Amino acid sequence: MSHIARELKMLFYLNNNIHRNVKISELAELLEVTPRQVRRYRDDLDQCEFYVLEERGPNGGYKLQDPLDKSLMIPENIMLALNIAAKNNESLINSLKKLPVVPKINDNIILNNNIFDDTLDKASIICEAKYNNKSISFDYIDREGKTMSISCNPYELIYANHTYYLIASYKPKNNNEALVKYDIDNMSNIKPASTFTSNHKLVEESNKYQEFYGIKGESDKETTLILEYANNSILRRIDRLFDYKGVIDEVNKTYTVKSFSENELFYPLFSLGTKDIKILNKDFKIKYMNYLKNQLDALGK
Repeated sequence: MSHIARELKMLFYLNNNIHRNVKISELAELLEVTPRQVRRYRDDLDQCEFYVLEERGPNGGYKLQDPLDKSLMIPENIMLALNIAAKNNESLINSLKKLPVVPKINDNIILNNNIFDDTLDKASIICEAKYNNKSISFDYIDREGKTMSISCNPYELIYANHTYYLIASYKPKNNNEALVKYDIDNMSNIKPASTFTSNHKLVEESNKYQEFYGIKGESDKETTLILEYANNSILRRIDRLFDYKGVIDEVNKTYTVKSFSENELFYPLFSLGTKDIKILNKDFKIKYMNYLKNQLDALGK
């Protein structure tokens, strides 16, 4: 990974841990360099007016003087490339070349740039396959908790609602090729397969597809849904339908999930019966009822 890539990674790591002192040894391990090199990176950041304070002693370490301004945004494709480059010990430029990611700057990039190793491993394989025009095969756990074997052609890797989605083309038996979305956290055993030719029509349809299926956020603000559930059996079903992204309160029997796309919250509700759940936040309930009404009105036309 390049010198500038490591400095950027150090900067964002310090920003994510703004409320504590980060030990130099921790940064050295993160960046895979010597403590001496970490100190040089600190000097470079200071010269760029990203001031890093140092506290000595057993609980000492580095701490960013001020949190990064939200106006300093990093597109998710660069952030993903930065993490892949660090993990695979390759240059940032080479990682960027392989990314099938649509550049998009959004408000959560600055706050959520530490990507789990398992997600990085999967993203790296997908990016390499797309770069070489290779289809991929993998096992996938769907929203009902069932595991299926999938073969598809990778087109885009989208970061939305705190999740990396693969947009791919899939051709069922006796049907035309169509776009499908996969949460890469639910993928396993990803392997490159045969060479494929990109379908330009599907590439053009990708943007509309993302909006329709709730991948693309409608605003910069998160929408919150709070559900009250009847029993643990219903809770397990709710959690599967919302891709295990919610927060469970077993004492009050509530399930809270957030998204930058209201559609992503609307669709799972279609599969849940109102007998076993209750929408607690009134503002969301009103939006949901209006959405259902609009859908019914559209069907009647």
